[in-house]
Amino acid sequence: MKKLLELSALFLGIINGLMLLRYYLRDRPRLTVRPVHPGEYDWWFRLPEGEFQGQKTRKYGFLAYICITNRGLRDVSFVSWGIEIKTKSGQKQRLHEISIPEPSGTVGASENIKIYPVLGQKTPHFEGATLVKSGASILGMAYYIADDCGSEGRGPAITEDGKVQAEVRIEDAFGKKARCKFVFSEKSLEYAEKIVDGIAKTG
Repeated sequence: MKKLLELSALFLGIINGLMLLRYYLRDRPRLTVRPVHPGEYDWWFRLPEGEFQGQKTRKYGFLAYICITNRGLRDVSFVSWGIEIKTKSGQKQRLHEISIPEPSGTVGASENIKIYPVLGQKTPHFEGATLVKSGASILGMAYYIADDCGSEGRGPAITEDGKVQAEVRIEDAFGKKARCKFVFSEKSLEYAEKIVDGIAKTG
């Protein structure tokens, strides 16, 4: 009888653990990432060249408009939102987000000014929250810089039509990752300065 009770307790413990695991997997947060209006807000541009230890340096800015959605049943914060690009030499380079002033621009043909949030950054008009509630999304622009010193092998691989492919990688507070491919179109530095004032001196 004692052994039967012990086996019953063990069986009930296993069933309870499986039920808890089922609820956890069902209710866990699940972040996804995508570009906002692909092809319209994802740009790259050449930054002013410089010099380091007698070698010419080249810099490239990347501005992305990112949407992060939580399709799970629990709220969760994201802790990083970097991108990965492929260089001319075929290697991969990870770029980390850089703080910038609030981006802004005119809407369509009108003179109305639209101010954009910066992902994960508190600004005069936005809180910069990184907590994504269940069934909700967070939008924001993010800025990255790739540099290349000496030979041009570390610079981004640019297609014939001026595109740079990259992968945006999001990581939540539990270490779970989400990723999505972005395609950046070339813009002039002057155009980027109209969107983010002083971006050439940022970072």
